[in-house]
Amino acid sequence: MKLTVIGGCGSRSLMLAKSLAQQADELHITEVVFMDIDEKRVHILGAMVKEAFARIAPKVKFGCTTGPKEAVLGAAFIITTIRVGKEESRIMDERIALNHGVIGQETTGVGGFGMALRSIPALLYYCKLIKKYASQDVCVFNFTNPAGLVTQALRDQGYDFVYGICDAPSGFLRQIAALYGTNVKELSVRLIGLNHLSYFTSVKKQGKEMINEILQNPELYTRTDMRYFDPDLAMHLGCMLNEYLYYFYYREKALENIQKTGETRGERIQAINHKMLQELGRYEADKDFDKMLEIYSHYTFLRESNYMQGETSVAREEQSIPKFDLYSEDEGGYAGVALALMRARITGQRGEMILCMPNGETLPWLKKDDIIEVSCDISKEGAKPKPGDYEVPESVRQLICGVKYYERTAAQAIVEHDAGKAADALMLHPLVSSYSLAKSIVKDYFDAYQEYTGGRIWVE
Repeated sequence: MKLTVIGGCGSRSLMLAKSLAQQADELHITEVVFMDIDEKRVHILGAMVKEAFARIAPKVKFGCTTGPKEAVLGAAFIITTIRVGKEESRIMDERIALNHGVIGQETTGVGGFGMALRSIPALLYYCKLIKKYASQDVCVFNFTNPAGLVTQALRDQGYDFVYGICDAPSGFLRQIAALYGTNVKELSVRLIGLNHLSYFTSVKKQGKEMINEILQNPELYTRTDMRYFDPDLAMHLGCMLNEYLYYFYYREKALENIQKTGETRGERIQAINHKMLQELGRYEADKDFDKMLEIYSHYTFLRESNYMQGETSVAREEQSIPKFDLYSEDEGGYAGVALALMRARITGQRGEMILCMPNGETLPWLKKDDIIEVSCDISKEGAKPKPGDYEVPESVRQLICGVKYYERTAAQAIVEHDAGKAADALMLHPLVSSYSLAKSIVKDYFDAYQEYTGGRIWVE
């Protein structure tokens, strides 16, 4: 069975390779292809991934290419994790938004629109190739941000083999499991919302509801990603929050913190990745792999250590920061979400996971084809939202509805090249809430990214 990663030579490439290589035998993966259009990264990180497979899963046929058709040909599973325009465009996303006095965070914030503007046309191209050349029953896992908006656009165009996935919810659950000295597999959870805007409304262990106990545990607010929120907010809402909700519930603080630092997250990441590639480029993976692993691990830790610190002014505890070790047992982080569904489809092993997929009948107050992030039951047949009552406070419901309108309308606007719809979408985004601002922001993003949208004229 062939698995392909489109955008495979990014900064997380070795994390993904580790998960795939360690579980390749169990999942009957015989061939893996990492595809990337950045030749420098293919030469450096692609070579490291090749060596990782040679050491962990030598029976797997591994290839690294810049050719998309070759990459997707006959693939049964495909992971898309691209960053169109690299870090430079991420910085532009953030800076254009900040120039208008709004948060430019690359997924939840206005910067997410800029990223989607570049990502959606590229992914539509890849999906067209996938439909033509991949396996008939191909399954695509989209990691590309903003995952919810992007998956909405791809599904709207008929690519129903695409699921949106994110490692934030599963990573947070591992923190909760560690807090109570248990295995994450022993927890059954209920999560509802949108990607990077989701709420854990239930956590059960052996059938016992724990959510209230967890919310009242002071360590929740020091040892997990709930450190960004005041306990009274969580207890008022009665649920645990995705960390990206910080930008909505503390908007003015987030904006002030970003402006104070004088540097965006994208600028910090660009500097770290540039130094990492510079150092790695001095070595050859077939001769100096262990030294390159040390360098990669160092910069991975550096990248994670200041995660959301500039925006929240809250530092992460050192022990909570993941340290990359190629040979340690895989915890199912970055790739674990995709591998869980793959395992269910291949082996028939039932389980549960969190996915971005069509709402269906789950939330009656959203459209059936709205892409939501939800707890799912998984099996050989695929994934279905867990049945049951997804009750949330009215304020949560209204926030979800507002952001979903933005996502749905923005997805249509980008596909249709409709500037009027784009302005409508951003006008109702809670971090904008202004028609004049929305119109100016849309114009600035379109002017900046004509090369990624085919240079087509947008209609008003």
